[in-house]
Amino acid sequence: MVLHPEVQAKAQADIDRVIGKDRLPDFNDRPALPYVEAILRESLRWHPVFPMGVPHSTMTSDIYNGYFIPKGLAMTHDEEKYPNPDEFKPERFLHEDGSLTSDTMSLAFGWGRRICVGRHLAEAALWIAITSFLATFSVHKALDENGEEIPVIPKFLPGIAVHPETFPCQIVPRFKDASVERLTQLTRLDIVAEQS
Repeated sequence: MVLHPEVQAKAQADIDRVIGKDRLPDFNDRPALPYVEAILRESLRWHPVFPMGVPHSTMTSDIYNGYFIPKGLAMTHDEEKYPNPDEFKPERFLHEDGSLTSDTMSLAFGWGRRICVGRHLAEAALWIAITSFLATFSVHKALDENGEEIPVIPKFLPGIAVHPETFPCQIVPRFKDASVERLTQLTRLDIVAEQS
């Protein structure tokens, strides 16, 4: 969101329209927020957190069990399927009418017998985290001592789970009651309401 404030603003406008500012999002809101869903899918596509353990690609074209595997197979960065793959564009997962495409980015969790058994939980946890954060906070570039924005150049650290290098940013509450204490109160109220 630091790199794409226009994406953040569009998502927040949708969240405010559907949810308002008096409660936190819940999973009942998910179908009404296709743009946030598209952000989740694009995040999984743009820079996978778990690229199968170690970086790898095909060195030459091959045929395996009748399937053609092209040299330099790109998967989530396949230019034919995802034009301009290095750009972060949630709109690639939306039809012109704003509805979601059928591309759920399930390949981010593997496939076949090795598909992640926790993929549904992981996806739901990511969705609620993204939506709750965007509902209550905005993230902006940090400012230097002269009040100028500090540029952010995305760099990722390799490993079993790939993650971004630390970068400076500002996380600002979007409205008066968007404090940690208020969020805790709202969450407790939701839990109590669901239990009664």
